[in-house]
Amino acid sequence: MTNIDEIIIRWFNTDFGTGFSNGLVGNIVLIILCLLATVLFAGLIGFEREYYGHAAGLRTHLLIALGSCLVMIISIYGFSYWDDVVHTTRDPARLAAQIIPGIGFLGAGTIVKNGVSVRGLTTATTLWVSMAIGVACGTGCFVIATIATVICLAVLIFLRKFEVFASRKNPIVLLVVPSDSPVMKDILLIANRYGIAIRDSSSELITYQDHSAIRTVLHLAYASSSTVSAFADELRMSIKPLDLRVSTEF
Repeated sequence: MTNIDEIIIRWFNTDFGTGFSNGLVGNIVLIILCLLATVLFAGLIGFEREYYGHAAGLRTHLLIALGSCLVMIISIYGFSYWDDVVHTTRDPARLAAQIIPGIGFLGAGTIVKNGVSVRGLTTATTLWVSMAIGVACGTGCFVIATIATVICLAVLIFLRKFEVFASRKNPIVLLVVPSDSPVMKDILLIANRYGIAIRDSSSELITYQDHSAIRTVLHLAYASSSTVSAFADELRMSIKPLDLRVSTEF
């Protein structure tokens, strides 16, 4: 917690410097401020996800962050009575530790693999970041939460074009061929002819249009779009796959 956050919390805990209610009113206002800050910060991140049409959008990010903030508020304020009754000490961070695996479970549900594309990794990450921002707001770390929100939005907005540019230089090719057609040797020969390096490849047996087939995914190293296009065209002519797609999404 920064010195600025400590000053803010102390100001609220002393009823805005007056002490007229022994901190009761100030603490209530501080809790409201924590929740409102969470709504603002997580709402900005969720709006960006919503704007680009992702499954986990504004409401999901906002509710996850709000729930995380609420857990921290309960952890800090909710057991003070029981501390006096049973004379125990507690660690507010214990509840926060339980939030992380729970949000990880939710984030995993947003990751979808469709053919050569894996979608939802960034959204799963923003859910986790929203949780962390909610925890920060719930503990009164407003400066840290603000900085994290600004950096997160900068990464999502300003690095998007760079990410698209970089991914186009490392395309993925998906081929579906009959299961009785060994084609890997031909693929390697064609790739070598075009100077294309295959970084990684994987194959699996699938059912394609009620017939047994092999789906092969090729992860290519840096290659221009014209070279990849020519490579794909020759694969279509030479191997005659049942399906062939080129993707730049990871």
